[in-house]
Amino acid sequence: MGKGRKCCVPGCNSNYNNTDNYVSSFTFPKDATRKNQWVKSINRANFIPSPTAVVCIKHFSSQFIIKEDRIVRDDGSELVVPRKIWKLTNDAYPSIFPNQPSYLSHEPSTSRKSPSERITALKLRDEQNFAEW
Repeated sequence: MGKGRKCCVPGCNSNYNNTDNYVSSFTFPKDATRKNQWVKSINRANFIPSPTAVVCIKHFSSQFIIKEDRIVRDDGSELVVPRKIWKLTNDAYPSIFPNQPSYLSHEPSTSRKSPSERITALKLRDEQNFAEW
């Protein structure tokens, strides 16, 4: 990805100053549905991403970042090659916004329980931990 392109997420200043702390950044998906998902996620009023607009890696959950390629050899063994340039999975979208209200950030796809279910789950876990102890 382009070195040092400025992240378009509000409140994020990745790659804005000419330091060497460049972070990886990713252009918006070409697919309209996914592009809209990104635009909604970053919560920037009336924002229409240009072809060069990018979102930096800080806004993506690690589950969406491909840091290595896995190749299965003919004998069935797996070769793992670290990628020089990380890429995003096909279902990636920005979900981490440290400089914005916390309700905008969310960990993807872990189904949220209602508060009462969460409390019950915590109690159960505490009881299990206590029992194991």
